[in-house]
Amino acid sequence: MVIAFKELAGLPATGPMAVPFPSAWVGREGKVVEFHTAAGSWVGNFRPGLGGIDAAHACPDGRHVLVVAAGDAWMVDAERQQANVILPAVDASMEVPGSSDLILSRQGLALVRLEGSRVIWHSRRISWDGFDDLRIEGARIVGQAFDPMKEAWVPFAVDLRTGASEGGSYPVELGDSWEQLGG
Repeated sequence: MVIAFKELAGLPATGPMAVPFPSAWVGREGKVVEFHTAAGSWVGNFRPGLGGIDAAHACPDGRHVLVVAAGDAWMVDAERQQANVILPAVDASMEVPGSSDLILSRQGLALVRLEGSRVIWHSRRISWDGFDDLRIEGARIVGQAFDPMKEAWVPFAVDLRTGASEGGSYPVELGDSWEQLGG
């Protein structure tokens, strides 16, 4: 069964209490999403991050939903009523043409590719301070990375398949523990 879901404007005034994510986060309203599964309906209340987009996307496996709450990306197993944060500070997303994959911008510093419900690569840090003109051209993601020292935009490219990158404003020699390349 494909999971149906609906983003809500707030917590429901009636019915069962919303399931908070994380479980200890109670008494506040975050990103509220209603899920409809074979077992019935339930509402999730997701703690917001420090800033970024709010969104919900169905994953192609029919079981998971990506919920982004003020930048924190939660992977939700709707049948089990479970969710885990998979990425903080998501400020933009775009679909990969010809697939159901998503590219997520991590605070305008690095990029991540989601295939279904899993991260398949995470680029190194590419920018000191944000992206501009981000787009997919063929087998690459291209754009501009801001360099505050030069007060200029610097071009970069990321391999859509592996996450390997070239260019950008953040020096490769500084190293980066974020980078996890795919195959």
